[in-house]
Amino acid sequence: MKHMHRLFWIMLLITTAVAAQNPEPLTDSKDFILRLKEQSQQNKTIKADFTEERYMSVLKEPQKSSGIFYYKKDNMLRWEKTAPSSYIFISADNKVKVRESDKVKDVSSVNQVIGRIKDLMLTLVNGNFNDSKQFEPSYFQTAQSYIVKLKPRNKRMSNSFEYIQLSFNKKNMLLDELSFFEKSGDKNVMKFSNQRVNIPLTDTLFTNF
Repeated sequence: MKHMHRLFWIMLLITTAVAAQNPEPLTDSKDFILRLKEQSQQNKTIKADFTEERYMSVLKEPQKSSGIFYYKKDNMLRWEKTAPSSYIFISADNKVKVRESDKVKDVSSVNQVIGRIKDLMLTLVNGNFNDSKQFEPSYFQTAQSYIVKLKPRNKRMSNSFEYIQLSFNKKNMLLDELSFFEKSGDKNVMKFSNQRVNIPLTDTLFTNF
């Protein structure tokens, strides 16, 4: 009987923990949107470590990479993968350059896909997705996070992605996780950690490799 009683409480704790982690609809999203916009306006710079896991149906294990993400107002980005190989994406003053395998390319005008990725990242970082005509947002929450699911309205993007999901920390409103769910069933999950806000970042970080 004691074992049954103990088992009951263990199962109850597990069930409660799982229920607490399941996202529930956010009935009033206005407060969240306001907090996010206010915080994004205060964030002059952001530096964060990230890990990325690429899940593909043709592979048993996810492809993993890691690096550092930088952002500076207005509209400066540096996305630097450091492992397992080096890849750097920088954007400033409407100029976009990438460096891969020690080869540098200016892709500002020749690659529309790169341009869309840049615009998308800036939209997500600035918290402007609610005003964007590109997405239909829906809002959820857990005890620790606000979760936003963005369903693409753009035909070209919707042909590739089922939805994009963002998870914001409720305490500081910083982005903890960014996931891309593809039509094919594949997904890309990026997790951010060690976020540092409003630290000095030179402009050359976004123009030079």
